[in-house]
Amino acid sequence: MSNCTHTEYICGRWETSTDDWTGEESEEWIDGYQRSTVEDIDTHRMKCTQCGEIQYYSGRAREYYEEGKKENSGILGLDR
Repeated sequence: MSNCTHTEYICGRWETSTDDWTGEESEEWIDGYQRSTVEDIDTHRMKCTQCGEIQYYSGRAREYYEEGKKENSGILGLDR
């Protein structure tokens, strides 16, 4: 386990947009926000793009990938 929060802060910024009718440009401040850095990598697994930690959607999925328990896993998309 790492000290990674599996999130990153996206800084606030000014965003310019153009009105479709008038052609006028305007700027709007978009507040900063936290977003997840975890993305799906394959069936029933995800990975943090910052620290590289692999996470599983269930204990059975972890057993499937880490321990090789492939028969009768009961996990849709993994049983072969």
